Amino acid sequence: MHDIASRDDIKVFVDAFYGGMKSDDLVGHIFLDVMQVDWTHHLPKMYDFWEMLLLDGSNYKGAPMRPHLEINQKVPLTMAHFDRWFELFSQTLDAHFAGPKTEEAKTKAWNIAQTWAYKLQLINEP
Repeated sequence: MHDIASRDDIKVFVDAFYGGMKSDDLVGHIFLDVMQVDWTHHLPKMYDFWEMLLLDGSNYKGAPMRPHLEINQKVPLTMAHFDRWFELFSQTLDAHFAGPKTEEAKTKAWNIAQTWAYKLQLINEP
């Protein structure tokens, strides 16, 4: 296996991740039923997001926390949701890539999951 080195590599893991995640019992229904994600719109945003984080891309425009706040208003997101998201994300990366950039992607995903779970936990506390 090779390391993540291009936007095409990012498309591979993003497509594989969301393809598998849709059927997950814990997080899949949030994307499919609760938010009814438009995949033709969402996936290119995710390519841009991960390209920005991993390859210094400049196409991503947005505020990634905002959609998670919207989801949280409909279904309170917990650490379990973010743990499962990270587990699926890591498994997907490991199935397709190996190397320093792949490990960097996992570290960044872990940090995102921990930070957002913490922020949402503060919002969800009575």
